[in-house]
Amino acid sequence: MKKAVAIEAGTAVKFQLEQQLLDEEAKLAHLSDELDKIESALRSSDLCKYTVNW
Repeated sequence: MKKAVAIEAGTAVKFQLEQQLLDEEAKLAHLSDELDKIESALRSSDLCKYTVNW
């Protein structure tokens, strides 16, 4: 998509592609944050399993 933005000459189309790119990057950032939360919860859950069994 970044290549399409760089190649596109039409201002309106270029603006639309830039907005789509920003939206997709925001979605990726949100998903990355969600994944970090899930991984943290899983690590925390695993730690609880090991500490409870002492």
